[in-house]
Amino acid sequence: MSNNNLLTLTEDEHQIASLLIRWGHARDSDDWETLATCFHDDATIHISWISGSAKDYIARSRAIAAARKSGEHAKHLISGPWIRVNRDRAFSRCHANLYVRTTITGHEFDLQSWIRFFDLLEKRNSVWRIVKRTAVYEKDRLEPVDPRGVPKDFFDNMELAAFPASAKFLCYWQLCSGRSPSTDIISVYSDEERALREQGEVWLKNA
Repeated sequence: MSNNNLLTLTEDEHQIASLLIRWGHARDSDDWETLATCFHDDATIHISWISGSAKDYIARSRAIAAARKSGEHAKHLISGPWIRVNRDRAFSRCHANLYVRTTITGHEFDLQSWIRFFDLLEKRNSVWRIVKRTAVYEKDRLEPVDPRGVPKDFFDNMELAAFPASAKFLCYWQLCSGRSPSTDIISVYSDEERALREQGEVWLKNA
């Protein structure tokens, strides 16, 4: 690889990594204009509570933020991504942790979800943005902030059988928050995750 090509690849990877980190900061700080710049106009997103256009995702995220109760908040921690670039297309994978402080039936809980983001990206007019983002769920947990006062049978009475094991508490929280969990949630080590890897390879090959 020539020095010029290496410099171009390094710059592309830097811009993509910055974009993926910027997505998390924009989402958690309700910076909707910056969040919109992370996606191309025809982009789609597939996560625990929506599978559709990025524009719809941003609009619904704004509505969720507007209805946020005092003391509730969420944070996405994004790991360093693994990025592959071919010309003006890229395929990236990164780990993410979602932390949520929420209230369920009058009690405060901390929810944590372990996620992998699979992203198809494209450089258009010299700008890298996401074309398709898909979340793959590993596991989650729900813990009371202060166990005192939480009924001992709280978890015993929790209906989780309808949800995938990788995102059961996340889905339960979505329902408690008035949202319907997605019906096509992807879990780790599944055929669907393997298909995402293959889709990434095809995406790069057809650049």
